Amino acid sequence: MDALADLNLFELPEQQTKISSKVSKALKENPDIRLGFDHCCTCATPLTLSDKSDKTCKACKRVWYCSKECRRQDGEAVLNDEDQASGHSAVMCHLLRLCEIDELVEDPKSTHQSISKEDKKASIDRINSEFESYPATLNVLMDAPCFQPVLTCPKEQKQCPSNGLEDKEGKLRTLTIHIIGATEEAELWGDFKLSHESCRNAGDAYSEALAELASTYSSIHTINLIFVGPSCPEKNRHDVKIIQKGNLNVDGKKRKREDTCELILQTHQSDYDTASLKELPKPDFYVFFNPGFTCPDYNWSIALDVCIQQNLSRRVPFLVTTNTEMEAISDLQYLHQRGYIDDLPATVADIVQDGILEHDKDIVDYNDKHDMFFGENPNSGARVRQSGNMANDLFVKNRWIYGGLFSVITSEAGSNVKKINASSSPKKMKKQNNVQDSKVKTKKKKIIKKNKNSALM
Repeated sequence: MDALADLNLFELPEQQTKISSKVSKALKENPDIRLGFDHCCTCATPLTLSDKSDKTCKACKRVWYCSKECRRQDGEAVLNDEDQASGHSAVMCHLLRLCEIDELVEDPKSTHQSISKEDKKASIDRINSEFESYPATLNVLMDAPCFQPVLTCPKEQKQCPSNGLEDKEGKLRTLTIHIIGATEEAELWGDFKLSHESCRNAGDAYSEALAELASTYSSIHTINLIFVGPSCPEKNRHDVKIIQKGNLNVDGKKRKREDTCELILQTHQSDYDTASLKELPKPDFYVFFNPGFTCPDYNWSIALDVCIQQNLSRRVPFLVTTNTEMEAISDLQYLHQRGYIDDLPATVADIVQDGILEHDKDIVDYNDKHDMFFGENPNSGARVRQSGNMANDLFVKNRWIYGGLFSVITSEAGSNVKKINASSSPKKMKKQNNVQDSKVKTKKKKIIKKNKNSALM
C-alpha cells in the first residue's frame, strides 16, 4: 500500500496497543473495555470524555488517555524488543490521521473544509480501493489448485472434458457463487458511490474483475453471483452485465475471443438457511467476506450447517477473507474444531502449535497437502481502519484470505456438528476465542523499522 511505503514500513502494524499487567487484569475482569475510547489506552482507567482531565492525542484525535503522563508513556519508543507492541508511535499517529480523514470524506454531512484537495483526492482513492477489493478478491478462485476441478469439470460429470465447464452434452454452463452474509454497505458498496462521482458502479467492477476467469474457462456462459444476507437491500435486485471475453494468452500465443459471458448479480435479504435456499440455485463456490465466525455477536452455525448439509456427497470449495491475521487463524480453528474442515492449513497448524507468527506473509501457499490455503490477500485495498476495541490496533478490510474444501459430513456426523454448535453459547465462544488469541499472541513479529518513532511526528 502506498501509505505504508511512504512511511517505510514492511507491512501494516495490526496489533500495536500496549497491554501492561494492569491493563491485562482489567481486561480479564471486563472483556468489553475499549482501550483508548471509554478507558485510558495506557492504564485502562474508565473515562467520561467530558472530564477536563481526560486527554486525547492532539495530532490524530483518535486515542484517549486519563492524563498527560499516560499519553507520554504510550508514545515512548520501544527499543530492542521485536515482540513488544509499539503503542502510539509517530507512525501509528500518522495512520490514524488517515483514518480520520477517510471518515470525514466518507461522511455525506461533512463539509471537508479542513481537508486539502490533495488529501481529499488521496482519501477517495483509498476508499475506492477498499470497495474494489471485494470483486478483485474473486480472482483467487483461479489461483487455488483445489478449486480447479470445479472450474474445469461440472459436478455431475464423472470425467472432465478437455475444453472446460460443459455439461454431459457439451453445452455451456453456469458458474454459481453464493456470497454469504453480504451487506449493502460493503460488498454492494452502499451509498458512497451516490455521493462521489469517482466511485463507479459495483456491478461494473464485478464484471471487470471476473473477465479473466470468464476468458480463461471458455465454457462458462453465465456467472451467477448471489449475495445473501439480512443486511442486503430490502428490495431484491437482479442485474445483468455482459462480460466481453478479451484476448487470452494460451501457450504463449494470443487468440481473440469475440464471445461474451453473462454476469447476473442477485441479492436476497434473508438469513442463509434452509428456507432461503429453496429460491436459490445450488452453488459451486461459497464466499464469505469478513464473516467474523468467532465473534460472539454473530451465530454462524446455521449457515455453515446448511453449507455442509446441502452437499453431503461432495466437498464444496469456499473462500473467506478477514481483516486481520489473528482473526483468520481464530476462524480456521473454529471451523476445524467444529468439523467444518478436515485440517488446518500447514502454516496455521504451525502457528497454533508454536504460537509464532514468523512466516512469509507475502506468499499464499496454494499447494498445501490438505487442499487448504492461507495468506495475505494480494487484492486488498489501501484504506487503513482503526479497531473499535483497541485504539492503537489497525486493520485493512479483506487483507487476509483462506479457503479450501468443506468437509464431507454424513447425516450422523452432521447431527454431531449441530450438538457442538448448540453447546457453544456466545459467552463460552468468547472465552474460547480469548484462549486462542492468547496462544497466537505469545510472540509478535516486529513489523515497523527501528526508526519508526522518529518519523512524521
